[in-house]
Amino acid sequence: MGLILPIFLVLILGVVEVNAAINSYISVVNASRDGARLGSKGAATDAAIRALVKKDLARLPNTTPDSNITITTCTTSPCNATLGNYVKVEACYDHSTLVGLKLVVPKSFHMCASTTLPKLN
Repeated sequence: MGLILPIFLVLILGVVEVNAAINSYISVVNASRDGARLGSKGAATDAAIRALVKKDLARLPNTTPDSNITITTCTTSPCNATLGNYVKVEACYDHSTLVGLKLVVPKSFHMCASTTLPKLN
């Protein structure tokens, strides 16, 4: 029991860490996708898109500053040969780990997701 318990606890901690990181990454991807979807409709301002992304990321433990949300819109012709006019939303988040061990597990991860959608209007 003395040999197996530490190994078992490390495995359980690893599963918890990976689960929390995947949950954070999925939230970042969904936030960027929701922001781009709102922007592609053409009626939303950058402030409204930023507010929606921040609202989606608010369920994560750390707050996300405005500098971690980038919104790029292209309305001049031609912007992109395949997309035409588009909106691109990039959301980033600094995920803190439960246990930060130097050279093994960093104290935090910087995760980013970007979504580009054509403007419908």
